[in-house]
Amino acid sequence: MTTDIFEALGLDRNPFSMAADTEGYFHTDATKQILDELAFGILSRKGFLLLAGEVGVGKTSLLYQLLRRLEGENLVTSWIFNTMLNKEELLHAIAKDYGLDAPKSANVAQLIDLLQGFLVEQNAQDKNCAIIVDEAHNLSLPAMEALRMLSNLEVSGRKLVQILLVGQPELKERLDEKKLRQLRSRISIFRELEAFDLDATGRYVNFKLSSAQSQFRISGAPLKVLHRATEGNTRMINLIMERTLYAAVAFGERELTVKVIKAAVAEIASCQIEVAERMGRSRKRMKSFALVAGVLMLFAAAVLPYIPSDAGARSPLGFVVERVMVAMQPAQEQQEQQPAQKPEVAPVVRIAEQKPAPVVAAQSVIEKPQVMIADVAEKPQADASKALKSQKVSLTAEPKAATSSGNQQLVKAVKTFPGSYYDFLKPMGLESKVSDFSDAVDSGQIDRLEEVLPGGVQALKLDRLPAKRVVSFTAFPWKKTVNDNPAWLALWHPPFIVKDFYYGYRHEDILVLQRMLKKLGYYWGPDDGMVGPVTWRAINSFQKDMKLKRTMWPDPETVFWLNVMSKQG
Repeated sequence: MTTDIFEALGLDRNPFSMAADTEGYFHTDATKQILDELAFGILSRKGFLLLAGEVGVGKTSLLYQLLRRLEGENLVTSWIFNTMLNKEELLHAIAKDYGLDAPKSANVAQLIDLLQGFLVEQNAQDKNCAIIVDEAHNLSLPAMEALRMLSNLEVSGRKLVQILLVGQPELKERLDEKKLRQLRSRISIFRELEAFDLDATGRYVNFKLSSAQSQFRISGAPLKVLHRATEGNTRMINLIMERTLYAAVAFGERELTVKVIKAAVAEIASCQIEVAERMGRSRKRMKSFALVAGVLMLFAAAVLPYIPSDAGARSPLGFVVERVMVAMQPAQEQQEQQPAQKPEVAPVVRIAEQKPAPVVAAQSVIEKPQVMIADVAEKPQADASKALKSQKVSLTAEPKAATSSGNQQLVKAVKTFPGSYYDFLKPMGLESKVSDFSDAVDSGQIDRLEEVLPGGVQALKLDRLPAKRVVSFTAFPWKKTVNDNPAWLALWHPPFIVKDFYYGYRHEDILVLQRMLKKLGYYWGPDDGMVGPVTWRAINSFQKDMKLKRTMWPDPETVFWLNVMSKQG
């Protein structure tokens, strides 16, 4: 019968099902930002995170989207739904969800030891772990304390497990209790999922209708009735809209009229006290407006004979009636009739005015990029190496002109190692560091060269070289020479070096970074020079697409490839 109703309306399914819709999820700017911040917090191992929201605003559906976002990120997740547990039961549930077989008689200490061993093992495999606790407002104080103990587990400064608490607004009130101040102090990201406003409610309903191939649309007065009844609560919207479709069939309506919306609201209000209370408040407001309107009309009639009216001027009675009609409208409708006002914008530090001179200069100088690549034999010649260390080898010979190969990489053919070392270092003005570089090659330790590099020169560990010569650098086949990663050791003058990269950090170099990412289509946020979830997500996506090491910050190799790709584009 239900299927027949949707078919009669030309729908291929129920667009307002109460089940979480992972495929047809409706995103708003708020949900996108919350997803970005939660993903950032988990992948950057922030420890404790919190998501709060009223009943029915879509917290669980948002969590499904979060898990989809984190697919392919080497994340092992435990999701706890039942929170009416003591601390032992909670730890047992987490262990079971991780696939661990914990003895039923295990106490808290034994369970934490078991979980710690599992978390350390996952970390050794370069995996991250997360625990998502839904309905966390129901947790007892001892259970919350057990979670805090788990959050203390870390190795080499890295949190072994990230804990996301999800619950109703009273969860925040519970965390404000003095006994939980230690846990509260560990929460690095707190977000609250709000209900829809009037505009978002309309877009949500029309999105759901169109996804089910429906020609129905909602707007105007019917939308206002729906929003007053639901106050933008997703669950209530779904309930009322499903009943609205039934009412449309019953009344033979081909549009979503006020009549069918009110019929659906009346039916839902009979079993949903919140809807009944909202509609009751609405009726009380209308009665109050009507009473005020009556008083104003009587006042107008009484004073009208004593108010002069110039010919051609608007009638005093007409003016009073107009004010009465405005007063009778609900506050929400009055607000909609007001001329649009520009929203107040919080002051933003105008980083763009402080031009990053070093960046501009570094980019403008490199008009014709030069790439010097030293090609070497598989094994160094012992006598040449010794001669180099004793500084008996002449370093004054100029390198021969480079030739182009089929893969567009410049290769420098040099017969002896000293020559290849020289060719590698000379473009950076580092001829005096040949002995240090020889030590680095002999020991297989790049850091021996990095220790003596002057400011402004940076060593890069690359697994490949750019196909096109768009930035200046010099490269040395490290793996071919040392038989160890990386494939290439490169030197270059970076246009900027990101020394700090944490949430809320603001710097002109971050502004340059954002503009590069935006040019490549990875960044869509404001050019504010501040590290936020959108900037972090852009870096993460770029590293993933470029098959770079997922450091989740603009490390030297990431900055190098950003420069290469932005110049190629």
